[in-house]
Amino acid sequence: MKVKYYDMTDEQLLELQASLIARGNLNAAVEISDFRKVYNKTVKVIKGRKVPKGTIGTCFWVKRYNYSRYSDPWGVYSDTRVGIKTEKREVYFTSIDNIVVVEMK
Repeated sequence: MKVKYYDMTDEQLLELQASLIARGNLNAAVEISDFRKVYNKTVKVIKGRKVPKGTIGTCFWVKRYNYSRYSDPWGVYSDTRVGIKTEKREVYFTSIDNIVVVEMK
């Protein structure tokens, strides 16, 4: 069964995050932390090269990827990606490092 974070309350997400940390699954715990930080919030692109800087939209998707070819238990080669939808219904995907939250919903 796949866990859908957007169906969970903030309290449930915190409990899940704590259990993942206790089990040593740090990448999944970071994904939940990032999800809680940006999902369904208005964000602005501040850096990067593929998405125009200054783009503002709502974060609708958050996913953590591991780009390592080998076992990477500490997440050195991991990156959280986010999907952003603008008011003009344009969709962009970028690294979470390239955005900031500008408004809390």
